[in-house]
Amino acid sequence: MRQTATLTGRFQTCLAAAFAAAALFTVPAGAQPLNLPPVLRDARYCEILPIQRDALTFIASVYNTLGRDDCPADKWKALTEADVKRRFDAFTAVLNGPRYFLMDKIIASGATKAGEMVDLGGIGFVKRAEVKLSLWDLRNPPYAEHEVHRDTTFVFEAGKPTFQLTAPGGAVYVMQSYSRMKEPGLTYAALPDLGKRLELPKGWTYAKVVPSADLALGADGVAVVVQDDLGNTYQRVKEGK
Repeated sequence: MRQTATLTGRFQTCLAAAFAAAALFTVPAGAQPLNLPPVLRDARYCEILPIQRDALTFIASVYNTLGRDDCPADKWKALTEADVKRRFDAFTAVLNGPRYFLMDKIIASGATKAGEMVDLGGIGFVKRAEVKLSLWDLRNPPYAEHEVHRDTTFVFEAGKPTFQLTAPGGAVYVMQSYSRMKEPGLTYAALPDLGKRLELPKGWTYAKVVPSADLALGADGVAVVVQDDLGNTYQRVKEGK
């Protein structure tokens, strides 16, 4: 029983990292455009991930509020993992959010599709992905790279701030979403000074950078993503040396 509880906790940590602003676009082709809010930057969203187990493989279905709901704080707070497990008859479940986007546009190519719609706890969700995971996928420490399979471009408009990590080898990562899961009071206005609150590994830096031209982060099938120790998510934009 204790081992099961530990396994569940590890899944919750891993999956929250793996799907933060990343699994919205992995449903196989048959494309319909995403129904995005008119202003995407600082738009709030939440996710539920019911997980089914098949021997040593785990299948996570990702349901996201983007385009259906703004994930009201009172309803999200009232929603529990038990609610999600019961609704989907799942082995375990993860609640990922609230989170907030930092890009200004999402350009999706053939892999984006509107999926099954569900309502749970008064919140509307859309199924965005179904992903198979193994026990190996549970390894996901902060500041470690992992790959997310999707075909999308995130656009950060010129003259608007971006928030970037730089690794010792020169790799640069741009924040694509911030999280209130570990820091409930975190706001967009606080992001320029976030570096003071992060436990950055040796040689890593955090900075606010305002691009002079639009910054487009394309995935081309695979995006390389890291999370900081507060659960904020970044996509790599430049290869290290």
